[in-house]
Amino acid sequence: MMPPVKLVRLVGANAWRNRRQFVLSAIGIIAGIAAFVFFLSLALRARSVILEAFPLERVEVVAPRASVLGMNMTKPIDDAMVKAMRARPEVTRAVPRMALMFPATGEGWFEGNRLAFELGGFADGIDPSFIDNPEDAALFRDWESPEARAAQKPCGPAPEYACPSPDTYYCKVADGRCHHRVPVLISPTLIELYNAQFAPSHGLPVIDGTLKKLILERGGLGAMWIYIGLGDTMVSGSNTNLKAPPRKVQGVLIGLSDKAMPLGMTVPIQYVRRWNREFAGEKAAANYSSVEVMLRDQDDVAPFAQWLKEDLSLELKDSLGEDFANVVFFITLLFMVISAVIVTISAINIAHNFFMQVSERRREIGLLRALGATRGDIRGLFLVEAALIGIVGGGLGIAVAYAGGLAADWAADKWVPNFAFRPDSFFDFHPIILACGLGFAVVFCVIGGLLPARKAARMEPARALSDR
Repeated sequence: MMPPVKLVRLVGANAWRNRRQFVLSAIGIIAGIAAFVFFLSLALRARSVILEAFPLERVEVVAPRASVLGMNMTKPIDDAMVKAMRARPEVTRAVPRMALMFPATGEGWFEGNRLAFELGGFADGIDPSFIDNPEDAALFRDWESPEARAAQKPCGPAPEYACPSPDTYYCKVADGRCHHRVPVLISPTLIELYNAQFAPSHGLPVIDGTLKKLILERGGLGAMWIYIGLGDTMVSGSNTNLKAPPRKVQGVLIGLSDKAMPLGMTVPIQYVRRWNREFAGEKAAANYSSVEVMLRDQDDVAPFAQWLKEDLSLELKDSLGEDFANVVFFITLLFMVISAVIVTISAINIAHNFFMQVSERRREIGLLRALGATRGDIRGLFLVEAALIGIVGGGLGIAVAYAGGLAADWAADKWVPNFAFRPDSFFDFHPIILACGLGFAVVFCVIGGLLPARKAARMEPARALSDR
């Protein structure tokens, strides 16, 4: 049997001597592996961005909308339904959300610009226990509970009656007490949309970095408060059925959270419950608009959805994340098929080239056999040469894909405008993808060289040396 060192040396000499055929055989492998690595890295980054914005194992349960003669007959979600969801084996957490069921407005100032916006339909409440970030959780709680109200201090215009922490407390003239501003969370989605659309068109600064950094730069929480006009509206005539006269409270923006509603603001559910009871009645304070459910795994979505439909007559809210992920999957699959076709054609081309080389090198093969090389040595010689083509072609293909990714990122930074959820790079060249690309190149090349290697190994020495 030929020693490995001599085999490698012989393979290198043959590759250099037949470098033209070597290069032609490697071109297809380079193209196929470059396409494979490029598109798989692009798909991996797209999927990670989608799952970060829309986690597939986190679903929102809603009641199917129904109406009869213009009357809303949608089935309400109550505490009994939430309890049934929590008892399901697929569920790790179920947190109800309560929407603001009456008109409201928001008003604040940012960079000297007055911002006024409608909150009816764009505000809801969740339980403070749903907030995982300890820094936000310390502020995101019910500051109007009976215990908190008992601890409120009196206040007034005199300096000695000023509220102790003006960043978070304000003096409510109606009762002469210091009230904590309503803690408000907003979604990173809203910041992305602000940066991509609102800020450029209104000449406002882009929020670069964390919201905490922005809050500190603008003077702390005391500079991030807003008026919340309960029962107020910018839509004429839409607040005629209120059960209480409009009034204003103050809120303060404390941070970002993926638990906040995507387009709007989220406050502790206790505030929304009290406000709904005051302005819309007891029924509005007893029913939930939706339930945020965390499942053990995204594979549990289908059985959980089926149970919801059959037992509770509820459904899952349409998931943009799932739709986007499916689109990315099918596009990725298409490009993977194209890459596989390219590599397969390259393997066939390698087989063709090696068959030609077997015919051209028959005297060399005969001489090696006459000098003691076994059939296994000859077979190994051709297969190692094929593997070398795979290693070189796969490595160059990976380099081409990486260079293409850098070029695409550069072009995007130069010509593509900013948009929501835009990543720093559109590609994730994970080591597993690179290893798979190189491995596929070697495997396909070896497969392409199997038949020619078998033919060369079966060649008789005497006949090979006598053929002219």
